[in-house]
Amino acid sequence: MSVQTRWEPQPSRTPRAKKAPVASARGAAALTVGLVVSLLAGTAQALQSRVNGELGHAVGDPYGVALVSFSSAFVIILAVTIVTPAGRRGASRIPEAVKRGEIPWWYLSAGVLGGFMIVTQAMTTVVLGLSVYILGLVFGKSVGSLIVDRFGVGPGGVKYLTGYRVVGTAIIIVAALVAMAPRFAATNLAASLPLLILFATLSVLAGFGNAIMTAWNAGIGAKAGTPITPTLTNFAAGTLALIITVLIARGISDPGPWVWPGQWWLYAGGILGIIHVAASSVLPRHFGVLETSLGMVAGMLISALVLDVIVPTPNTIVTPVTIIGTLVTLVGLVVVTLPWKLRRQN
Repeated sequence: MSVQTRWEPQPSRTPRAKKAPVASARGAAALTVGLVVSLLAGTAQALQSRVNGELGHAVGDPYGVALVSFSSAFVIILAVTIVTPAGRRGASRIPEAVKRGEIPWWYLSAGVLGGFMIVTQAMTTVVLGLSVYILGLVFGKSVGSLIVDRFGVGPGGVKYLTGYRVVGTAIIIVAALVAMAPRFAATNLAASLPLLILFATLSVLAGFGNAIMTAWNAGIGAKAGTPITPTLTNFAAGTLALIITVLIARGISDPGPWVWPGQWWLYAGGILGIIHVAASSVLPRHFGVLETSLGMVAGMLISALVLDVIVPTPNTIVTPVTIIGTLVTLVGLVVVTLPWKLRRQN
């Protein structure tokens, strides 16, 4: 008995067409928008520092000013949470997500790191001036963002230490040092060496903590589906931490009753803080903590330079070196984003 087999033509094996490059106009546009938003968030941070600094000078209590800034932001974002469906929906998801272990409970303390940054700014600038604080903050935030991305703390996952990311980060750190050099030259660092090391270390830790805060808030935002929720938890934790700080500070040395000035714009720090935190809770999911942080650093330095030129303070120092160093931060930001373009072309 013969077995007949049916012959069926096999599909011809033609070489697979190469996939279209991942790069697209849409992807490039998204990256551009992300960088622009991070620069604007840095601008909000620079404006917040200037406003809080002016208010702190008028009131004479930087800790109280930080508390007013955080608490006003908390009240505003709490109202937004209550009146918007997205806010209510996002807030309702977090308790169950924490219970199931989808969000580590300590992510909810991200605002404490923000409060630490504000307090460090207040202490360091009084003792050593703004230059030491800015350099420490930039260094800690930049290196911290590299480490946070490397270990995948943010919702964007692990991002390895490529040469572009390391070199771009180094460029921004050196650019900040160059931009601050004229202030260093004009600043009398009368503090002892141990005090200088202490406050410089606190500034670096504040920057490092800010990178962690950004990653934690972004993790909450990814689970909540809205930036409203991480902004709420951030300012809730930060406000609580600052209440404790103010009580301790005033218990040690009472500066007297608070006298608040009448200029409304001096109280805009809370709104500016909301913009900064909300942006930093969205961008890392799509672009990474490093790109987000460095974009904010560049935006902060550039905006601070513009403010120093347009609305100078008594201690403002702007030289060609300041301008060059500030603009070079953009070069570092571009270098960090180069791997995106190379991956899309391969």
